[in-house]
Amino acid sequence: MRLRSAFTLIELLVVIAIIAVLIALLLPAVQKVREAAARVQCQNHLKQIGLALHQFHDVQDRFPPASQEVPIPRMHAWASFILAQLEQSALASRYYWNVPWSDPLNQPVVAQRLAVFVCPSAPANRVNTQNGQTFGLCDYSPMTDVDADLVATGLLAPWNGNRSGVMDRGYGTRISDVTDGTSQSFLIVEVAGRPEWYRRGRRIGTTDIAGWACSNIRTPINLDGFSPDGVSEFGPCGINCNNAHEMYSFHPGGANVVFADGRVQFLRETTSIVILAALTTRAGGEAIGDGDY
Repeated sequence: MRLRSAFTLIELLVVIAIIAVLIALLLPAVQKVREAAARVQCQNHLKQIGLALHQFHDVQDRFPPASQEVPIPRMHAWASFILAQLEQSALASRYYWNVPWSDPLNQPVVAQRLAVFVCPSAPANRVNTQNGQTFGLCDYSPMTDVDADLVATGLLAPWNGNRSGVMDRGYGTRISDVTDGTSQSFLIVEVAGRPEWYRRGRRIGTTDIAGWACSNIRTPINLDGFSPDGVSEFGPCGINCNNAHEMYSFHPGGANVVFADGRVQFLRETTSIVILAALTTRAGGEAIGDGDY
């Protein structure tokens, strides 16, 4: 009589333990691969946005303003200006320029969630509503200027007084106005996760601080700087400390940006606030070395 061989309980437990160890070893590697792919996709989104802004410049001889708030009621933001350049001609044709961006007439356009404006590493299933209206998500923004209150802290000293960025509020800037060099001036930066509020990787709650669609005139940000813990404004931390009104991403160690020459780069979150201020301004006259960021 042949006896049927089988695993003993101890052997089965050993096999299970080995499988668990292998899974534990493989999961971080899989997550790293996924994040690397998401970071590349995020950079591709910024590349598309940068090209669209340059195509707009080719036609209009200037970049669109970060936000246009006068004359009232014609209040619009940067993303609405480049819908056609982002191959969204159908949406562009339905946008009403003679009323504000938030007018119900524009709701069918601004409610659209466009993949190019969303970072794949940012939390999914975010709901972006305000006063009963729905708005598309926005994980990218112009950096309009360096905040005067940050300058007042002395963290940027010495300071020459020119705080304006490439895409400022109120008017469009020409490439010829970027005297600091297009390769050393921000065009668009990551501000991911809004309208949910994050501080140092932790979700704090939900906020409407600049947290609506890319078509919202409140969405563009400037360089404030935060304390290292992300609690207080106007400090030395400019990346990944607080997404309420600062550069922020869900990529480990930094955030993606696109410069005025169309080049996309991953900036380390340890980048000095002085360097970030120099990269924000379009005509600050700062000297920046290749290894500074």
